[in-house]
Amino acid sequence: MWCCNEPPTLTLPRKAGGNPTSCSLPPLWGRVRAGGAPSALLMIVFVFLLSACGFQPLYGGRGGGGPSAAVEAMAETRIALIADRPGQELRNNLLDRLTPRGQPARPRYELTVSLAERRDNLGIARDDSATYGRLTMTASFTLRELASGQAVLTGQSRWVNGFSMVVSHFANLASEAGARSQGLREISDDIRQQLGLHFTKAAS
Repeated sequence: MWCCNEPPTLTLPRKAGGNPTSCSLPPLWGRVRAGGAPSALLMIVFVFLLSACGFQPLYGGRGGGGPSAAVEAMAETRIALIADRPGQELRNNLLDRLTPRGQPARPRYELTVSLAERRDNLGIARDDSATYGRLTMTASFTLRELASGQAVLTGQSRWVNGFSMVVSHFANLASEAGARSQGLREISDDIRQQLGLHFTKAAS
């Protein structure tokens, strides 16, 4: 909720450097404060305002005109095999997010990922049994341009979460597996985000 009488100002950096671009809401602001403008109309105005300020969506083209440069570059990325079963699950998640139409026939980039996992037993009870487990997973990745063989981006994604442990060994395994799958999904989302930012910056 806004708490001032002046219309809010949106400040975004220019695409090619220079001073930031400032955009303020039009006289519609007065109607919004008075409750006269529907929220849907406000959202439409806000989207056009962002476009006028030079805002460019990460995964969509300007004006909805097709995929962005980031999406096209990710579709040209080959994802190398990742060791072990959690690595295979992570790779499947990355395939769904980066190349949903299948691996490219003529890839331009290759993404290599190494995954490390650590489990800690916490909440030790009187009988020395653990009541809480903590799972830490770290994915280190390198994006390489195949034509030059050079690494154009290196990064890391880390995820930490806990899960409850009970008397049943089977229940503990299921709880740990669920936490692991959630972490692998979030890591793949984070890697996609980092790649998208890199490709968007490279194309600007």
